[in-house]
Amino acid sequence: MKKKEIFSTDFLPNKQEKLFSYEQYFKLFTKLYKNNLLPNNILLSGQPGLGKSTFAYHFINSILSNKEDYSYDFVNFTINPLNRSFRLIKKQYHPNFYLIENFADKQSISIKQVRDMINYLNKTNYEKKIKFILIDNAEYLNLHSVNALLKIIEEHNLNTFVIIIHNSSIKLVETLKSRCIEFKIFFSNQEKQKILENLLIYYDLKIDINLLEKIKSFYDSPGIILNLVKLINEAAIDVSNPNLINVISNLMEFILRNKNNTNLNLLQNTIELFFFQELKKTNNKSKISLNYSKVLESLNSFRKYNIDMNNTFYEIKENIIHG
Repeated sequence: MKKKEIFSTDFLPNKQEKLFSYEQYFKLFTKLYKNNLLPNNILLSGQPGLGKSTFAYHFINSILSNKEDYSYDFVNFTINPLNRSFRLIKKQYHPNFYLIENFADKQSISIKQVRDMINYLNKTNYEKKIKFILIDNAEYLNLHSVNALLKIIEEHNLNTFVIIIHNSSIKLVETLKSRCIEFKIFFSNQEKQKILENLLIYYDLKIDINLLEKIKSFYDSPGIILNLVKLINEAAIDVSNPNLINVISNLMEFILRNKNNTNLNLLQNTIELFFFQELKKTNNKSKISLNYSKVLESLNSFRKYNIDMNNTFYEIKENIIHG
């Protein structure tokens, strides 16, 4: 198998060419669509990192690419990278697809984003072509955004499908939830393990087995684990010394070197894992909890006030190494 090149954006859902373990959900949605029974307002809920957004992109591609060259491969659940719809959706240029998502530097999905989507629908309502609105990470919708969205959800044309992706660990506004048909995405631990194995093989990612087991002892989400492993590979961390302090220090250096904030959540995941391991090893749990709170405060202050990253990481290292 040809090795996949690993870049920061490779694992974004809109770039995933292969879908793993969603066969039953995919067949159900396809059947509903072909029989004109697919709900116009769909809520996909489940824990983060299960591939809900990837599934949504694949299903949307299977509809929009139907009469195109290199159309969707229903046998292998694969998108051909040469497909027109795939390329246009990646660039957010597809005329029949609209995406709303929270940006890395924002705390919520703004009402302006929803209004821009409404303008898009108003301009294209005369068309009879199938359209998809994808709202990713709906838990970031603020109250104003939800209120603006409700009107569209209640009144949009039958040829428009709204798919809302929701991290079920965070409560969604009930008025929005009640207007959708919810599909709860669930996989057993064995199925999640299989998804992770397939992804690691597909992307040819390597990691020290002991470090991987540490990560898996705390996280059971294939997506979170995959992105952590990817970041460890990107940062070229010496896995012959796979202790978590070494990993965290190297991740910080990598983020500083590349001047990229998008990996902060993955860094926080690794820090959470470190403190979880420390809690298991000590009786002084109050001190560990206090240090963890200080680290979270530093990260949140950086996100909120755009504090200098070097100073933020220095504070975090002090609390981890000397805390």
